[in-house]
Amino acid sequence: MKLPVSLTLRLSLLFAGATACVLLVSGLLFERAVEKQFHKHDMEEMNGKMDMVREVLSNKTSYESIKALNPQLRYAIVAGHPDMTITVVDNHGTLLFSVGQEKMVKLLLDGSGVTKTQPVTLSLDNHTFRIATDSLELGIPSSRPANVAISLDITSDQEFIEDFKMFLWIGIGGCTLVMGVLGWMAVRRGLLPLKHVSTMLADISTHRLDNPILISEIPRELQELISAFNKMLARLNCAFQRLSEFSSDIAHELNMPINNMMVQTQVTLSCEREAMDYRTNLQSNLEELERLSRMVSDMLFLAMADNGLIVPTREVIYLHAEMVKLFDFYDALVGERGVQLHVSGAATIVGNRLMIQRALSNLLSNAIRFTPEGMAVDVTISEDMDNAMITIENPGQEIPAEHLPKIFERFYRADPSRREGDTENVGLGLTITKSIVEIHGGTISAKSEKGRTCFTIMLPQHGLN
Repeated sequence: MKLPVSLTLRLSLLFAGATACVLLVSGLLFERAVEKQFHKHDMEEMNGKMDMVREVLSNKTSYESIKALNPQLRYAIVAGHPDMTITVVDNHGTLLFSVGQEKMVKLLLDGSGVTKTQPVTLSLDNHTFRIATDSLELGIPSSRPANVAISLDITSDQEFIEDFKMFLWIGIGGCTLVMGVLGWMAVRRGLLPLKHVSTMLADISTHRLDNPILISEIPRELQELISAFNKMLARLNCAFQRLSEFSSDIAHELNMPINNMMVQTQVTLSCEREAMDYRTNLQSNLEELERLSRMVSDMLFLAMADNGLIVPTREVIYLHAEMVKLFDFYDALVGERGVQLHVSGAATIVGNRLMIQRALSNLLSNAIRFTPEGMAVDVTISEDMDNAMITIENPGQEIPAEHLPKIFERFYRADPSRREGDTENVGLGLTITKSIVEIHGGTISAKSEKGRTCFTIMLPQHGLN
């Protein structure tokens, strides 16, 4: 398993690598500059001597006068440069003039480097020489140009350059190492705020999700990260609160029917009773058990919907016809409460018929429950090129605006002290309706104003993906 590299080490290596690259390039450029400078100095010296030889020989009118040059003049030409050798030969290769080291004179007479048009560097007996050649016109009538070769011993210069290179590269290596250590120290100190943030994050627990990290105490580079983290904390806190409320609500909802059954059973068993009393008690317990069964079934449905485990079947659904069937189903309840039901419009979708019926039934039953006697529930169905829309609107007490975004949460009630109708309602109907609509790729929304409450469902006509 590959071990992760620490951020401090990674940044330190990057810093040392960048420093090494800069020093390396600088060293190469400096090395080339030094070599170029020495080469330029050598060529200036050799060209100067070449001009001096040209001036001296241009005044000679015969080969004998050239060969008879005063020895003092010969050595005056190379004065100050004991490591320089000069030879002059005619076009037939005959030596006319020479001064300097004998071994170099022989080398130049052999032609090494003499025919070169560019200066060359040769090694001889652990010495390094730079050789330049040129041709010059003699003052002798009808003579052809002579060849001049000059060699300069640059051994000491080369030794200096080599020592300089060694010192330069050792210095670059040492500087890279030092900069790496300094970079590690700087990065380690620079990342102290990150360690401080890590300490603050480590102190966060489920009891402190509502305490975000203060952005003002965080370096600017980390503020965006901490801002995103604080938003995540807010979402987690909201989810945790909802989970806590959900756990409390479901415990309360399960506890009520169980307590009812226990109390009724204890009262029935407290003394001898008629068979009809036992039958009545069993019938009451059965109602409570049915309620528990519906609640557990609803919770299982929501759990499967949350985890994407529900794969609904596909069939064509005529929404107007389904709504008429629901009107017939609630006919007794509507007659008892003196409420009227109206439906208009039509649309067709593709989806699961039973699930769509359940979603519409939940909304319709809520609308009937809260509609005042003698008034009507209006259902409107419409469609366009892509979507079908169902609106279920009823008059009655408005839902406060602050509660509208939360009415689709599990067990949520705008008034927790109110049972909202009969004992069958446990606060899961709207949550199940929202899950069904979303499974079908639709959306649901609610608004409540001016004494009317309206739920709107948008469903894609093309059906499920």
